Amino acid sequence: PLFPADLRRRGVGPDDRLDVARAPAVVAAIEGATRALAARPCAAYLLARPGVDVAVENTQPPSVILGAGAATLDDPALAFLAARTLDLVDHGWALVGRFAPRDVGILLELACRFAGASPPSRGLPPERAGAFLAALELNVPASARSAARALGAAAAEELEDLDPRTLAAALRRTANRVGLLYAGDPGAALRVLSLLDRRLEGGAIDPAQALALPDLRDLALFALSEPFLELRAAALG
Repeated sequence: PLFPADLRRRGVGPDDRLDVARAPAVVAAIEGATRALAARPCAAYLLARPGVDVAVENTQPPSVILGAGAATLDDPALAFLAARTLDLVDHGWALVGRFAPRDVGILLELACRFAGASPPSRGLPPERAGAFLAALELNVPASARSAARALGAAAAEELEDLDPRTLAAALRRTANRVGLLYAGDPGAALRVLSLLDRRLEGGAIDPAQALALPDLRDLALFALSEPFLELRAAALG
């Protein structure tokens, strides 16, 4: 409720709501990943614009906005995209992915104050803090408030040395790994990441250029690691 998104600014309308008639494979991929990850509910939209593109917006429930290219992906690529996206939704990407690093720091400071801690200042204006905290008290369930307060002091201590850019990168790379563990196909996963990265637009993808990008390199190294093989075997039972 503090930072609501207006989907109309992204050109999203009711007719763009994802359904089985428009893109059955995309719906099946999202439903399957939701069950497997016990992910929070979200509203999914498929726009007519070309390309493989994903945005997560801060609505209630969170909104996932996909470019039309998602419907052209094969099943392993769709499975990776769905699981990656849902993991990002679960970890607050609707705000972390939208805000500049300084504003992410302010958001984290606000969360620590809501949890009853006294974090170092990351730029939260004192005159606005009270209104934000009052809105959180009004809207956050009691169980979530209780869980937050158990973590407040430790979170405030960590905030002093936290780089918001590092946090955002960690959330992306964790989601990439979750997507790969779920889908199981490194080639499909790396292909999707390359399609999502605008720096690789405009023609054939050079493997060396792609693997120079930190997120793709991280996932490629994870796919070649023993932990991936062990975790994938555990996931398969």
